[in-house]
Amino acid sequence: MYKQWQYLIQSRWLYVMALVLGLMQALVFDFVFDSPLKWLVLILNFISLAGFLWLLKDLTPRRAAIFGYVFGLGVFGWGLNWVYISMAQFGGAPLSFALLANAAVVAYLALYWLVAAYLIVKWGKTPNQCLLLAPAVIALLEWVRSVFLIGFPWLSIGYGLIDTNFARIFAPIGGVFFVGFVYIMQCVVVLLLLNVWCQPAKAFAKKALVICLIFLLCKNFIFPFAQLVSSSNESKDRTTNITLIQGNMPVITEYNHARMSKNLDKYTALTDAVLENHSPNVVIWPEAAIPFFYIEAGDFLANVWEQQFTHGFDLITGVPHIDFKSNDIYNAIVLQKYGNDPNAQFYYKQHLLPFGEYLPFRPVFAFFKDFVDIPMSDFSRGQVVQPPFLAGGLTFSPSICFEAVFGDEIRQNARAADILLNISNDAWFGKSKAQAQHLNIARMRAIENQKMLVRATNDGLTAIVDRQGKILQALPPFKEGTLTATVTGYSATTLYVKYGDTPIIILCLVMIAVITKIGLFLRFKVAGEKV
Repeated sequence: MYKQWQYLIQSRWLYVMALVLGLMQALVFDFVFDSPLKWLVLILNFISLAGFLWLLKDLTPRRAAIFGYVFGLGVFGWGLNWVYISMAQFGGAPLSFALLANAAVVAYLALYWLVAAYLIVKWGKTPNQCLLLAPAVIALLEWVRSVFLIGFPWLSIGYGLIDTNFARIFAPIGGVFFVGFVYIMQCVVVLLLLNVWCQPAKAFAKKALVICLIFLLCKNFIFPFAQLVSSSNESKDRTTNITLIQGNMPVITEYNHARMSKNLDKYTALTDAVLENHSPNVVIWPEAAIPFFYIEAGDFLANVWEQQFTHGFDLITGVPHIDFKSNDIYNAIVLQKYGNDPNAQFYYKQHLLPFGEYLPFRPVFAFFKDFVDIPMSDFSRGQVVQPPFLAGGLTFSPSICFEAVFGDEIRQNARAADILLNISNDAWFGKSKAQAQHLNIARMRAIENQKMLVRATNDGLTAIVDRQGKILQALPPFKEGTLTATVTGYSATTLYVKYGDTPIIILCLVMIAVITKIGLFLRFKVAGEKV
C-alpha cells in the first residue's frame, strides 16, 4: 500500500487527480435551489477538498505548486467558462480573442491555488503541520484575491456552502472567508482522525484528538452563541410592499433610440399591469432599465412621475448619470420618490467591473480596446460609503451587479439600512451559470448582514432572499415578469458588520505564525538531542 501511494504522488497521475478534484470542487457553485443533486454535489465538494489536502501533505514544494495550479485550473476552468460570452457576443471581439482572454483569467486566478499549495508544504515541514496550516493559508489567500490588483473573489469556498449550516452559523460572525476557513478546518479534522485511526497510539494521536474535540466544541457551542449575541439588538416591526420588475430585454450595444424607447415602454407596461391588482410602496427596476442618461430621460420620467403620484409608490431604477460639475459618468441607481418633491437621490457604483466598466492598468491593457467595444465601459467610481435610500418607510442599502461580490464593502453601507438592495443585468453573460453563481454570492451578503435582500435583474435571477440566505420568491430566468411581496426591515448588527474581514485575517496570520513557530521549535529540539 505504501509503495502504491509513493508511486501515485510521484507520477503524472497526480496532476490528473488534481484536475479531477478541481472540477469536482467547481460543481457546487452551479446550483441555486435546493435539490437532492445539490447535496450530492456538496458531498463531492467535501471529497474534493479533503482529497486535495490529503495528497498535498506528502509532496515536495515544487510538486505541490504544480499540483495546486492544476487544481486551480480545474476550479476556475469549469467555474468561469462563461467569461468570454460578453466579449464575443456583445463586445464584437473575435471568438478566438474572447476564448484566449477567458483562458488568461483562469490561468491568473489558478495562481492563488499554486501559491497556497506551495506555502502549505514549504512552511509545514511534516504532513500533519501541512494539514493544520491549510485552513489559514487558503482562507488568507482567498481574501488576498478579493483585494489584490482588480479584486475578484468569485468562487471562494464559502459561496459553495450557501445552503448549509456553515454559512448560516459562521457568515454573520466572520464573513464568507471565515465560512471557508471553518469548512477547511473540518476537512482537516476528518483527515487528522483518519491519521489517528491508521497509526499506532502515539503522542501525536492524543494531540490530534484534543484538537478535534476543541474544534467540535467551538463549532457546536461557542460560535452559535456568538451569532446569537451579534444579532440580539435587532428590530423587525417595519414592513413594506415592493414589486420587482424583470423586463428580459436584449442587451443594447449601440445608441439606438427606438430600441431604448422599447426598453422604457416595456418597464412602464409591466409596472402598469402590477398597479391594476396591487398597491406596492416601492417599485424596483433593474440595472440599466433606463438606457438613456438620466438627463436625457426627462420626458419619460415626467410620465412616470405622474404614474407615481397617482398610485403613491417610490421608484428605484438603474440609470447612467453624468455629474456636470466634474464631467464624471457613473453607473447609477436613482430613487425617485412620489409626493411634492420630485428631487432624485443617486447611488453611484463604486466597485466597477474590470474591462467591462473601466480599463485597469491602461498602459498594459490598452490593446484590449482594439478587440472589444463594450458601450458604457469608462465609468467613474462612486464613494465607498453612500447614504441609504429611504423608500416605502424602509432604508435600502443599494449595490449594483458586481458589487455584491465584496462583502467587506457591502457591510459598510448596510450598517445604516434595514434591507439590502441589488440590481443587475446578467444578460451580458447569456444563458450561462453566471446567473446562479451571482445570486449565490448575493445571498451570502444577506446572511453576513442578517438582513433581507431584494434583487432585481433584467433577465434573472430576480429574487427575494431572507436573512438566512433562503430564496423566498424568485422569477424564472430569461422571461419577463413581476414579483410583488412584503419585506421586513431588520436593524441587526452582526459581528461581521462591526469588524468585517479583519478578524479572519488576524486569525489566519496568528495561526500561521504559531504553527510554523512550533515546527521550528521541534526541529531545533530534535537537532539538540542528536548533538
